[in-house]
Amino acid sequence: MTRIHVKPAEGRAAPDPDNGYKLLPVEGGFVPDNAYWQRRLKDQDVIKVEAPEDPAPVVVAAKAKRGAKANELQ
Repeated sequence: MTRIHVKPAEGRAAPDPDNGYKLLPVEGGFVPDNAYWQRRLKDQDVIKVEAPEDPAPVVVAAKAKRGAKANELQ
């Protein structure tokens, strides 16, 4: 699924359903580009912002780390 980077609009709070409805941090975060977040954008609860960096390297690093642990066990 496509992800977008959003942050709460000034004076607004944005609960994140994928994170136990904890509020989205002031600096924002990556969220799924789904109906929930599209409504938040339309209602101006959040604004779409330039992503600080692509989240994909974090996922790759986690997989590499998991593979390294498997090698250590052998």
